[in-house]
Amino acid sequence: GKIYPHFQFVFSFKFRELNKIKDRITLKELILEQYPYFGNMLGEVWKNPEGLLFIFDGLDEFKGRIDFADSRRDTEPKHQCPDPEWWCEVSDIVYSLIQH
Repeated sequence: GKIYPHFQFVFSFKFRELNKIKDRITLKELILEQYPYFGNMLGEVWKNPEGLLFIFDGLDEFKGRIDFADSRRDTEPKHQCPDPEWWCEVSDIVYSLIQH
C-alpha cells in the first residue's frame, strides 16, 4: 500500500487465537489456517521474506512464554524456527519472526 510500499503481504494474528493452538505447528500451517487462499502461493511468498509483514495483536493476552531477554536463545536451536516448514511451538515461531 501507500504507507508501507515495500511489503507485498501482511499477515495479522491475534494472540487470543494463537492461545488455542496446543501442539507444534508450522508457520505455513499457521498462515493457511487464517489465510487459506494462499495455499498454492506460499512457495512464491517465501522467496521474498523482506516483503512480508507479520502483525501480532494482544501480546499481553498470550499464555505462552516468550523471553526476549534470554540471551541463550541464540545458541539453542530448539528455540529457533528458521524455516516455515519446521514444526515449532507458537512461541518459538513468534520469537523467530520478531528477531528477524
